[in-house]
Amino acid sequence: MRIVVNGLGEMGASLALAIKNGQENAEIIGVDLNVKTLQRAKEIGLADEVNTDLFAVAPTADVIILATPIHIIIDSLHKLSHADLKSTVLITDTGSTKKQVMDAADELIKNGTSFVGGHAMAGTAKAGIDALDAHLYDSAPYFLVSENQADLDRLRNLLSSLHLNFVETTAKKHDEMMAMLSDLPHIVAASLVNASSLTLANHPELPQYAAGGFKDTTRIGGADPQMWTDILQTNRDATLEAIELYQQQIDTLKQALINNNSTEIFDFFAASKQTRMTMEEDF
Repeated sequence: MRIVVNGLGEMGASLALAIKNGQENAEIIGVDLNVKTLQRAKEIGLADEVNTDLFAVAPTADVIILATPIHIIIDSLHKLSHADLKSTVLITDTGSTKKQVMDAADELIKNGTSFVGGHAMAGTAKAGIDALDAHLYDSAPYFLVSENQADLDRLRNLLSSLHLNFVETTAKKHDEMMAMLSDLPHIVAASLVNASSLTLANHPELPQYAAGGFKDTTRIGGADPQMWTDILQTNRDATLEAIELYQQQIDTLKQALINNNSTEIFDFFAASKQTRMTMEEDF
């Protein structure tokens, strides 16, 4: 089974390695624009074959996994709809947003090509092929978006060795959840880092005294700027709604402080504590 993985960063390389370890008949064809990445993929035995051109290897693929940044996934889907592919090929992606990806795949699907939108709640702040981890996806929630049950079953079978927690959903629901669970936390972390940088001129020693609260909250504040530009622009509406909800909370606390209203300040944190304790039961 020829499996083309386009994009050998942390997510793509880790998924390729996990599939290679779990599927005896898997032949991994690694695709990446970075020649050094392809050389590394061959050196470590990740890829059986490499290429810089997705469309040079797509016609012989049994499975195509698009693991590039979102805007490249979308562009690739448009181009694949006009490519000479096997009638039985299964195409999927690993993108963090799904509505625009599914829209881009619409022509492929209408042409009869199997496509399943995919997204795992996995990954670290690391990047590149050397960040690969065969166990990165272990037991992770893995969202699947498709109206075709046979296609869903094929992807489940391909990824069966990863012991994923598959979640079938719609693109709209997925993106709304990701706006709150992933997009907004990254925005908050980046905002806190940017806000703290404004005080460095007067307090250059500030980072020396950072403890758990600041470090934990800003851990994802160093995420890749291009990746997050892509993610936010392809999930703009849902992210704006999440920002509005967050802004309302900030405004509520700000007004309570302006009024020096201890009851409202207490209630703000009491509500947060109760909700967090309830959420922990499902973490």
